[in-house]
Amino acid sequence: MEVAGIEDTIAGVWALYRNENLDGYLKECGVNFILRKLAQAASLYVTMVISMEDGQLRIQNKGPKNTDHKAPLGTEIFITDLMHNPMKEVHTWDKNQLVTVSEPTPGSKALPTRVIRELVEGQLVM
Repeated sequence: MEVAGIEDTIAGVWALYRNENLDGYLKECGVNFILRKLAQAASLYVTMVISMEDGQLRIQNKGPKNTDHKAPLGTEIFITDLMHNPMKEVHTWDKNQLVTVSEPTPGSKALPTRVIRELVEGQLVM
């Protein structure tokens, strides 16, 4: 059911339409002013691809810095965020929302993060 829900709703290729409070988020994460401004400018060129492959969720971000994470839903994986911080991450599907919870591993400078992706009026909102 979860796989079908993702495939029927948010699976696809998505282009960034707008950013809201990216600077505030990055500032709280400890990113300096210059890198925040670069991230805001670069974010306008990001494409996200969400798919299900062999029963695993795959989220690819294509842009100035590419990421590619693939894991079964509900399974903790270890990743490195865009600032090279080691993180633990879990993706779940709940009430037509793709929820990603990321926790820093020991020694990481990152902050815990929860990202919710859902469709609103045909647009992917994150």
